[in-house]
Amino acid sequence: MTAAAINRDLTVVGIAAFLMIGLVLPWACHIAVAQSDVNFTPTDSFDIPASNGAISFAVNGTYSQASLINGIWNFANLRLDYSHPLENLEVSAQNSKITIRSYWRFNTTLGTALLRYRVEGQGKQTFNIGLDPKRGEWSVVFDEVYMGEGDGWSMSPDGTLTITGATSNVTVWYYGFPGSIIGDGSSNQPFYEQHSVAGATAVAVAITLAFAIAIRIRNQKRLGKTG
Repeated sequence: MTAAAINRDLTVVGIAAFLMIGLVLPWACHIAVAQSDVNFTPTDSFDIPASNGAISFAVNGTYSQASLINGIWNFANLRLDYSHPLENLEVSAQNSKITIRSYWRFNTTLGTALLRYRVEGQGKQTFNIGLDPKRGEWSVVFDEVYMGEGDGWSMSPDGTLTITGATSNVTVWYYGFPGSIIGDGSSNQPFYEQHSVAGATAVAVAITLAFAIAIRIRNQKRLGKTG
């Protein structure tokens, strides 16, 4: 075998090894990250004895850290099945038990976030998902009925949402002003990453609008019947 042929074979082997490392390394890193996370199931309960409250989740998931501080559960890097990741969640419950069902968030120019949960007991719940209340509008729905701010819920300047009076299903929506979630409207992500979520966002917005219209129509029919 000539020297040129040997060099060519070594080059092919080198390229193959490089590609193999490129394929295996991200997978190995993912496994390492996954092993550092804590798994939970719907049977797990995060109790708050001091306020007679408890937090649980409707699906399986993971978190990197969970701590109870002053009656508030703080979850870091929360991952729920069939939901978007949530970097930080601060949640509490007083005289009630809540089951978080899902969380969706779309990091586009028009930021949108949605949190759904069930509640048992007539108590109070608080949530902080790290969104600036001054950079968007909030809506809260109790069992398909829109509630105005001050009528069952309130928002504090630090972004903590307080809900009272809910007895069953609750949906929390955040409609961000342009650039509210990603900052100033620009992004450090490459072009293809910024636009890779465009289709998913369009679907989410369509679902949100359809849901809102359905609730409005249903409420109008109820009003018509009672009138």
